Amino acid sequence: MLNLAELYLIESIRKGDQKSFEFLFKSNYSNLCKYARNIVHNEITAEDLVMDIFARLWESSEKLVISTSISGYLYQCVHNHCINYLTRKQKQFSELNKETIEKLDILITADASSDPLMGINIVELSNRIEKSIDHLPVECRKIFILSRTEELSHKEIAMKLGISENTVKVQIYRALLKLRALLKEFLPN
Repeated sequence: MLNLAELYLIESIRKGDQKSFEFLFKSNYSNLCKYARNIVHNEITAEDLVMDIFARLWESSEKLVISTSISGYLYQCVHNHCINYLTRKQKQFSELNKETIEKLDILITADASSDPLMGINIVELSNRIEKSIDHLPVECRKIFILSRTEELSHKEIAMKLGISENTVKVQIYRALLKLRALLKEFLPN
């Protein structure tokens, strides 16, 4: 429920009062960035997402309707925006991951008889993959192994480890980025 000060603030912003909007921004920005950072695990991205919320809020201020507390509304907007961002990143990552796996499959399934060095490269690749996985941070490695070796779904991993599905997605994303960097010499361009 909105108190009188919040009602006045919303009405002022709806009428285009820049000082009221600045007050809203300055009194909430820092805490919203901290909240977003806990979701997306990246300070710059968190700040960008929160700035985007405030930009959208200002652009559509004349249509602003808030029925709960202002802070509750802002936190919900930031939460939704962060989840949408992670969902988009996961889709992009899935496409990149699929491409990387296809490239690795080409290397692994190549006919060693057509290129005697290929057999050596496959052994070297296998060794490098294992060593690269060992270089992952402990929690990241555990999640990655559960996903790729035991073939558990994100939901199953989250339940098994007592963490959120988003944490699982972020950790797998980080693992694959690091592995892609560590194994780039083996990936065709």
